[in-house]
Amino acid sequence: MITLLKPFFDIIDREFNGESWNGLSLMGTLDKLSAAEAASSKTWEGYSAWSIGIHCAKCKYAVAKDLGASVPQWPFPGEEWFTIPVDISEEAWAKDKLFFNAMHESCMKALRALTETGLEETMPSWKAKYGDVVAYLCSHDSFHGSQIRSMGLPSFQVKKKD
Repeated sequence: MITLLKPFFDIIDREFNGESWNGLSLMGTLDKLSAAEAASSKTWEGYSAWSIGIHCAKCKYAVAKDLGASVPQWPFPGEEWFTIPVDISEEAWAKDKLFFNAMHESCMKALRALTETGLEETMPSWKAKYGDVVAYLCSHDSFHGSQIRSMGLPSFQVKKKD
């Protein structure tokens, strides 16, 4: 691992599933939702929290795959970046959250193996340098966690004090 990047990798890990600077981590946010609430697209933006979780996993899947990491076959139908899950049971929600974790781990393992020259190489899927991809990932999960918490889902509605 490039020592200089360790703080950035730590930020990416915390924003995904740790003590985020920006509120709840992405997984902390998703863990507050039942399957039915996560699947609901009756939100301010029309996205479901579940589809946003899939989107975040797909980004990490693309990074890991482009870096040559061993990743399972993509389990969601279609090529859309905000896929709607077919099975919206509690079991499927738990399984998909495990998949989100696995994609994060695969992505981070592949990124930590990058060399300094690797940071200058272009990621085939995104046509961006891997150094830029690392910078992008520092805020990606944080942004989407905030997005989910602001979508009007009941678990995140706070009654204003008089």
